[in-house]
Amino acid sequence: MEQTAGVEKLLRSWRRIPRQVEKTVRGLSREELTLRKNSNLMSIHETVHHVVEANIVAASMIVAAIGKDGASYDWTWLYPDLDWIKRLGYAQAPIKPAIKILDGMNEHIANLIRVNPKVLKRKVTLFDTPDGKKYTMTVEEIIDHEISHAIEHLKEVELDD
Repeated sequence: MEQTAGVEKLLRSWRRIPRQVEKTVRGLSREELTLRKNSNLMSIHETVHHVVEANIVAASMIVAAIGKDGASYDWTWLYPDLDWIKRLGYAQAPIKPAIKILDGMNEHIANLIRVNPKVLKRKVTLFDTPDGKKYTMTVEEIIDHEISHAIEHLKEVELDD
């Protein structure tokens, strides 16, 4: 497969995340949006905010890598469990603006990559636990991870017919 075609495929998948979120919530009542399949899972409403949050953090990592290859990114402050979800007020916050920012942000990141696809190979050194090991990811790996992460969470909250 030609390199340009591979980049465009990756960026289409990245840009598709907001559509997948919209599809997940389309036509659902407020009651359906707040349902939890079990007490350990987020509601659909909370999941929307979680996916947006994850993409905001990923976009920030990507900007760091594009700005300085090998930059360090400390995200030890983030622990998205149910207590985190509650502290941020995800159950009450409107989802429409969250989806709107996700759409614009993902388009922005895609455009940065589209004008210079070589940045996909840039790296960022990450640490996600205070005393944990640091690890490195490329911009491409971050995008791949976030595409899978969004799909995983959206499937998790799909309502059974």
